[in-house]
Amino acid sequence: MEPSGPVLAESGSFRDRDGRIYYADDRVIRGISASAVENFKQLEASGFYRKFLDRGQLVESTLLDHDSVPLPDSVRQEWAGFIEHSRIPVISYPYEWTFSMLQDAALLQLDLVDSAIQEGMTLKDCTPYNVQFLEGQAVFIDIPSFEPLEAGAPWAGYRQFCEMFLFPLMLQAYKGVNFQPMMRSRIDGIDVQTMSRLFGLGDRFRAGVFAHVWLQAKLDRRFGNTRKNVRSELKSAGFNKELILANVRKLRKLVSRLRWNGEGSEWGSYDEFHNYSQSDHQRKEDFIRECVFVSGARFVCDIGCNTGQFSKIAAESADTVLAMDLDHFAVERLYRELKASGMTRILPLVQNIADPSPDWGWRNQERLELGKRARPDMTLCLALVHHVVISANIPMRGFIGWLAGRSDQLIFEYVSRSDEKVKTLLRNKEDKYSDYSRRSLEASLERHYEIIRSQSLESGNRHLYWCRLLGPGDQAP
Repeated sequence: MEPSGPVLAESGSFRDRDGRIYYADDRVIRGISASAVENFKQLEASGFYRKFLDRGQLVESTLLDHDSVPLPDSVRQEWAGFIEHSRIPVISYPYEWTFSMLQDAALLQLDLVDSAIQEGMTLKDCTPYNVQFLEGQAVFIDIPSFEPLEAGAPWAGYRQFCEMFLFPLMLQAYKGVNFQPMMRSRIDGIDVQTMSRLFGLGDRFRAGVFAHVWLQAKLDRRFGNTRKNVRSELKSAGFNKELILANVRKLRKLVSRLRWNGEGSEWGSYDEFHNYSQSDHQRKEDFIRECVFVSGARFVCDIGCNTGQFSKIAAESADTVLAMDLDHFAVERLYRELKASGMTRILPLVQNIADPSPDWGWRNQERLELGKRARPDMTLCLALVHHVVISANIPMRGFIGWLAGRSDQLIFEYVSRSDEKVKTLLRNKEDKYSDYSRRSLEASLERHYEIIRSQSLESGNRHLYWCRLLGPGDQAP
């Protein structure tokens, strides 16, 4: 059985010399070094490992019999052992998360470090790429990151935690600046010198800024190019785990108190000011509910989900719903609501389809674009077309062709030129959108899809379509 090769989206294993991930059919198998095998055995024997596993906050992991691993001999000979992990349905990245998602991932990371250190282990790195979201909560997936705590050694992950967790959260909470673009522009997060320049003199009085930003930046400038072995000097000075625990617990207190209220969100209250009549709104809900159910779709993607009303309807019958929107606070509200209600089938992500997450990192394979990480059975594209064609200047034909490459089924809502939302978008623009018409839409749909069902709402300004992808030989060139 030939694997598809290393899947680096889950653990950043291009940068991990101690292991690499492979897919074998539906199985996720990680090859690990001899030292990592021994570390895993120590981890399994610890009390905290079972505690976090029972909470669902660690990915299920099993050490495999070496000779029974379903990988080629050349791969089996490369590694001392293999761990099989439970598969995560949809891999996501921190530059697609909301504020509270990154905050929850940070708190999990700190709790794991705290518990591990108390039992003589630690985490060798502290990156949010080692965390995923499964069934409504943060789950740590990079099991080989656990290793024995070296006596007298400092916490090696402190700076990485700051640059990849703390600084983005501070920037969002204190400045209202969305962290996602900055996280996407630098794979290692927001470096300490950049962070110090973003915060002015008055910001030093905000919680955590003086110690973790200003002071760390000053020390970095002073010792960044030193030839001294600072780690060895700290060890010689008797750096102990009580000091690490004190720092970790102060960081946890700081992170847990950070707040962001979504100033400047355009769609955060979408469900409160949409322009449907009550009867039209009910018709739309009924159409989507019935079509998703009859379709048998188990995995649904809701593009432009706003605050997730129709994602929740899809989740009534689908196993997994990926809810995406470019408005950070709209998705943040959805995440908070899902967390409070205990709904576990919906994964909310911040994603702009006109500027999507790219292939990225080493050889453009370390982080993969979303289409390579997830192919849903059905896509919902509701009241989005006018934003894509008019606001983002993407041709109707190109947009429908892109949707056809994403999933086999589509529920699409067309918003006509008579609708107030479209009139608002066109008000101060030269109308060069000759392709923005129902006729053009249906022609584009019929190039790729069979239209199974359609329905016009009472207003006459909105039209719904349920489509199924044509076979390769049936699609128009």
